[in-house]
Parts: sequence; C-alpha cells; structure tokens
Amino acid sequence: MRVNANLTWGSPGLADWLALQRRVLGRRPITLRAKGFVALAVLFVYLLAIGLHVTHERAKLLHIVQQLDHVHENHELLSNVQLGLTHSAAALQKQIGGSPAQIRYEDILLDFVSAASSLPQVKQAYPDMEPAISAVEQRLEAVDRDLSRDAVIALRDSQFDLIVLIEKVEARLQQRAEQLSQEYRARNDDLTVVAAGGSLLGLALFGIGVTWFFTRLSADIRALEARAVAIVGGYRGTPLSIRRLDEVGGLVRAVNRMQSELRQREQQQEISREQRFHQEKLAAVGSLAAAVAHEVNNPINAISGIAQHTLANFRSSRRAGDQTLFEQSAVIVQQAERIATIVRQLADFSAPHAPTAELLNLNELVQSTCGFVRFDKRFRSLELVTDLAQDLPAVFAVGDHLRQVLMNLLINAADAVDPAADRKAEILVWTYLENGRVVLAVSDNGHGMSPQVMSHAFEQHFTTKPAGRGRGIGLFLCKTLIEEAGGSIALESTPGHGTTARVYLPVTPASEA
Repeated sequence: MRVNANLTWGSPGLADWLALQRRVLGRRPITLRAKGFVALAVLFVYLLAIGLHVTHERAKLLHIVQQLDHVHENHELLSNVQLGLTHSAAALQKQIGGSPAQIRYEDILLDFVSAASSLPQVKQAYPDMEPAISAVEQRLEAVDRDLSRDAVIALRDSQFDLIVLIEKVEARLQQRAEQLSQEYRARNDDLTVVAAGGSLLGLALFGIGVTWFFTRLSADIRALEARAVAIVGGYRGTPLSIRRLDEVGGLVRAVNRMQSELRQREQQQEISREQRFHQEKLAAVGSLAAAVAHEVNNPINAISGIAQHTLANFRSSRRAGDQTLFEQSAVIVQQAERIATIVRQLADFSAPHAPTAELLNLNELVQSTCGFVRFDKRFRSLELVTDLAQDLPAVFAVGDHLRQVLMNLLINAADAVDPAADRKAEILVWTYLENGRVVLAVSDNGHGMSPQVMSHAFEQHFTTKPAGRGRGIGLFLCKTLIEEAGGSIALESTPGHGTTARVYLPVTPASEA
C-alpha cells in the first residue's frame, strides 16, 4: 500500500522536543539579570580566594621573618659571648705567660664579666651548652679558691671548649639563616606569581566567560530571528531546542508554541478542506446521478416495458421458434433492472449524511463504498473481494468519515498493486470482532512497504507516490478521523508481499468507553 504523510505531533523528533521542554520547564528559570549577578559573585569569590591565599602566604612570610630575627638575635648573643670569652681567654693566656705573681683574680674576673652577663641567656636558649658553661663557671670558682697557674690554665681550656661549641652553634645558626632566607625568597616569588598571575587569570577567565556568554546570546537571538522569519515563510519542521532558562529561552518557547499552534491550525484547515472536497465530490456525483436517473429512467422503463410485453406475449402464444426471443427479452429486463439499481446506488451513496457520530452498520457501509469505488478505472483490472463477518455490533462514528477513510485505504491499495505482475492483483476487505472492538481491514498483494517507510506512513505530506498522483494526506487524514472517533489504525506490511491496514472502531461513544 502506498502512503501519504509528513511530520506530525506524534513523530519521534517532536516527542523528544516535548520531553525536553517538560524537563526544562520543570526547572527554575534564571533571568539574564540573575546571571549577571552570579557572574559578578563568582568574580568576587575568586578575587576573595586570591586575597585570602595572599594573606595566608604573607602570614607565612612574616613567620619566616620572625624566625630570621630570632636567629639573628641568638647569633648576636653568641657573638657577644664568644667575643667576651675570646678576650678573657687571651687575657688568661697573657697572665699564664707571665710570672705567677702577676696573676690576679680581679683582672681575670674583670675580663670574664662581659661574657658572664650573657651566659644565663645562652643556657636558656641552648640547654645543650649548659655543661660547657657550668664547666667555665666551676673553673672560675676554682681559680677564686686557688689562684694557681694550673687553675688558670683549666679555666682557659674550658673557655676555649665553650668557644668551639659556640662556633659550632653559630655555624648551625648561619645555615639556618640561609635556609630561612632562601625559603623567604621562594615564598615571596610564589606569592608574587600567584597574586599577579591569579588576578590576571581571573580577569582573563571573566573576560572569556563574558565574551562566550554574549557570543552565545547573540547566536541564539540570530537563530531565533531566523526561525521566526522561516515560520512566517511557512517552515513547520523540527522546533528549536530549548537550551536556556532565561528570557531568551522564554522567547524560544513562545516561538515554538506559535509554530505548533500554526501547524495545528493548518492541519485542521487541511483536514477541513479534504472533507469539504470529499463532500463536494460526492455531492457532484449525487447531482450527476440524480440527473442521469431522471434522464435514463424513462428510456429504461420503456425498454423494460417492451421486453416485459414480449415475454408476456411469448408466455401466452407459446409459438415455436421464439425461444431465442424469449431469452433475449429476459436479458433485456435483467440488465435494465441492473442499470436502475446502479443509478439508485449512486444516488444513495452520494446523498447527504448526518455530520455527527451515530450508530452505523459497518457491513452496509463497506458494501456501498466498495460498490462505488468499483467504477474507478484503477479497480477494473483487479479483483475486489469482501469478507464481512455477520452479527457485528453497530459502530459509533460519523458515517461520512468512515466512507472517506475506507475510500482512501482502497485507493492506496489500488495504487500499490501491479496489474502486470505474475500474480493476480487483489484487494481484500473484511470485518471481524476482536476483544470487544469492531475491526475493518483492507489488504492488498502489492509492493508492500519497508520498515523505514512504515515509520513515516502516517506523517503529513510524506508520500511514495509519483509526482501528481498523491499529496501525502491520505493516511494522515485517516489516522486523524479515526482517532477523533475514539478508534485507532495500524499498518502491517512485508516488502514484495503486500500491506494490511486495520481500523479499530468503538462500539460505544468515546465519552462512555
């Protein structure tokens, strides 16, 4: 069966868009003004983070400076002690080199007093030096008790030992000072890089973000403008995707809604045009049938009357050799009655029907419609077979709509079969009852449809027919009319073997189902 359709509200692309729209509308919109405040807040937080980092690093630098000051203070303290001890040791050495009578405790104590005043601070700062300091103090007390050369030499040696120990501590202090200086320079360099680089990077990222935002905003506005112009020009394709939650996103939703409403109105208008065309066509056929009936009935009645008179004479006279005349007269009467029946069927089929839904005898409707379409030249070279189930319940629908649906299905089936094929072209129309629903089915043994074509079968303005033979509205109209009646329609097709269309009809009004 050949098909007619295009993109409808049931198509996958539009269904995806509607799902996306529901998800988008479910989230809280963010205005452009709010986005601006958010951008400024992000910039402020970034700069605040840079400032906090700089403050933290400056605190570390201050701690390093304090450590350096402490090292310098200790170094100065030890230097003073070392200088005093060196001066005292030199004086002791001088006294040792002289006569014993020249050794005087007052001079020794006077030379040692400049270093002795700082020794308590050294012991507090460096507890590991306390034994050496205590040794010097003990030797000094020993000299005070016994002012001998050996006591003075022991004092001098203890001072030399303390001086050596102080030199080692000073070396460690010098090394520590160098380490702290290097750490200070490294942290200061890092701080400079972070402060300057972070600020520049933040401003650069902010500039890039602002540029990207306005570029995207400009692109969305241009796309929206182009789509609005396209809709005015007749575009009814896939709606714009909604990627924003601000005012521009609202405009996109409004434009999509305008497009969908225009599409629905155009579809309704096209359906109304098709229905008016169908009604006008039937009205024209009815008028022609009435005129033909008026003009044909009199000659037909005359011919039928003469033939009946001849038959009456034959029955009364019973003359031999008139058998052929009798048979010919009977054929004339039979064919005259057939002509009158055809004219009457045309007039009945094309007569105006109720525009509202009502209970209908589906089998009678199928028989009258099939009888009408047999006059189409496309049905002269094929076999149209009906298989109608008996005792079907009445269906609730608009009779004119059902006739239009069945005629569209029959015409599609006739276009799909190939009279020149090896097998005989055939269309089967049958009715049956399934799960409480009345089913009207139309099958053909034509070309069939591929799965890809099947997926677009009910889309408006989609057609596989050659140019000039179809507008892609037939199956779309069938689906619309059947669904309005509360029913449904489905297709089954095998390429190369034919197609079956099944129409499921309600037996009660949709409001009572």
